[in-house]
Amino acid sequence: IALCETLIQHRDPQIQAWALRHYKELKRSIEPSKPITEAQQNTVQLSKPLIGHAKRLKKLQRLPKINLLPLWLLQAGCAIAFFWLICELLRLFMRVTNDLLVNLPYLEPIQLFYRDPTQFVLVTLLLLFGFSPWLLDGLLRFDNLQPLSLDTLATYSPEARQLLERYYQRQNWRSPQLKLLPISVPLAFTYGNLPRNARLVVTQGLLEQLAANEIATIYATQLGHITHKDVAVMSLVMIVTQLPYVVYSQVSRWGNKIPYSYLQFIAGVIANFAYVVWYLLCIPAIWLSQVRIYYSDRLATEITGNPNGLTRALLKIARGISTDIRQQQSTSWLLESWQLLIPLNRTQALTLSGCQTTSDFESVLAWDCYNPYRYWFNLLQTHPLVGDRLQRLARIAQSWRLEPELALLKNHITPSTSFCSTFFLQIAPFLGIILGFMFGCLTWLIGGVGIWLRAPQIAWMYGDWSLILGSLPIGFSIGTFIRLNAFFPDIKVSSLASVELGEFLANTNTLPLDSKPTRIHGKLLGRYGISNWLAQDLILQSNTRLIRLHHQALLTLLPRFFNNQARAIEKMIGQDIATTGWCRRGATLWLDLDTWRTPSSAGRSEHQILSAVLACAAAIWGTYIILRGEPF
Repeated sequence: IALCETLIQHRDPQIQAWALRHYKELKRSIEPSKPITEAQQNTVQLSKPLIGHAKRLKKLQRLPKINLLPLWLLQAGCAIAFFWLICELLRLFMRVTNDLLVNLPYLEPIQLFYRDPTQFVLVTLLLLFGFSPWLLDGLLRFDNLQPLSLDTLATYSPEARQLLERYYQRQNWRSPQLKLLPISVPLAFTYGNLPRNARLVVTQGLLEQLAANEIATIYATQLGHITHKDVAVMSLVMIVTQLPYVVYSQVSRWGNKIPYSYLQFIAGVIANFAYVVWYLLCIPAIWLSQVRIYYSDRLATEITGNPNGLTRALLKIARGISTDIRQQQSTSWLLESWQLLIPLNRTQALTLSGCQTTSDFESVLAWDCYNPYRYWFNLLQTHPLVGDRLQRLARIAQSWRLEPELALLKNHITPSTSFCSTFFLQIAPFLGIILGFMFGCLTWLIGGVGIWLRAPQIAWMYGDWSLILGSLPIGFSIGTFIRLNAFFPDIKVSSLASVELGEFLANTNTLPLDSKPTRIHGKLLGRYGISNWLAQDLILQSNTRLIRLHHQALLTLLPRFFNNQARAIEKMIGQDIATTGWCRRGATLWLDLDTWRTPSSAGRSEHQILSAVLACAAAIWGTYIILRGEPF
């Protein structure tokens, strides 16, 4: 009994569940007449697993067939957009390089850079596509990638082994190629260009932290990616995006060890430029990364009959990711660079990091299910909304007359008129672009009328593309200025208080514009040094949860580097920090920093200034296009 009472406080949920079950059994068998004290009962209640154990189908049932054509069209669109983006980035690099060489003394431009790179890019992508499984194997060997036998898998999940053998035999595929990464964070992903060479990779943390039936559901989702053939396109995207990310990670590690400031600055510029290239190359695959998960979840549910098991698995993965970030004190390189393939991304895990009970999950995920504008705020996320995924699984469970793991099937609440107007204010910069385009078209119409009236004073506007192209950034500028004050309300230090984030996250009508100025104390986590110059990995660990921080570092990058004062926030990693800012809820939770203070230094994040500078620059650019009379 004493051992169980100790293990109830363990971090591992499986150990908690085991200890709780045996604690109750021992109490009933050894001390049946002695009631459990109130303190012991409180301990037991606090130590319950985060989620329950809703039932599954005893006999598999088929789901209605769905049309896979949208998924295949999206794969083709992703491949085309990816190819186009690479060509354009390469053309830009070649043009800028030659322009620079022409203006420098004693140097000549590279004649090869004047050629069209389309054919070279096409051949290179075809080669990378053909060798992508083995190239990705080589990259993962740096993380100690190992083969995983079916016998070893059966020790953790006999159901997963049976599922793989049965499914591969039914599809007439070769034996599955299973791989293992010996790391503690629970992850799973698949890559390859054909079913016969597809690699199904899981981590040791996933095998240890998930139950046997939950492991089977995760493997089933990976089989969905192979069946729907989206794994081939995603593998190509992954091998190309890994190249700039490896440059970013390796140069960052090397640069942080350099004692010379000027060399460190050069390394920082190269590393963060590579990070920007990596981020841009991921954009064409974002929508495919989202949509393919819906299809794989559906197939996994059909071949396992366990939608509730998949729900539990995803929530445990989210908890495992946030736990790994706490332990590592930063986001691991693998967790970020492979985010397009893993079941959940780190930002979603951070949003769920404060959930302790089933009701906590239901309240936080309600925004993903019922906010009418939720899909707009998830357009640039690599994964679909967690609540939306789990709600679809709950609908499948309900159609099979199973009790869903989470109660996410409530009545929809119609938003008020004021809520709709808040949304329009939220997207004011983008509405400004649309209105700018409409204004440009209006000038064409006026020019057409001038031609009809034979009035040359206004007829010149007809067919002038500079009027349309110049109106776009001007409209963006006007929309940004309209939203600026509402997006960054004044922070009064006297009335500043900590926000109860549980209630804040539970409000399904919250938009990022509906922020509340707040003060939060905690420990600053993230990468140290030049690998975090763009504030790409800043996380605040409070008493209850992990919160992603948005910090504007571009305006102070050069001054803070050469000014040796402790103003760079990435140098404060690992210290206790007091922050003020605007807490926002969109597809994920984050905090826009206003000020930060540690025992040794303080600083400010100039979000308002950057927004104003960006708006002014857009207005000047648009005006220049119109006055010049040429599109470019």
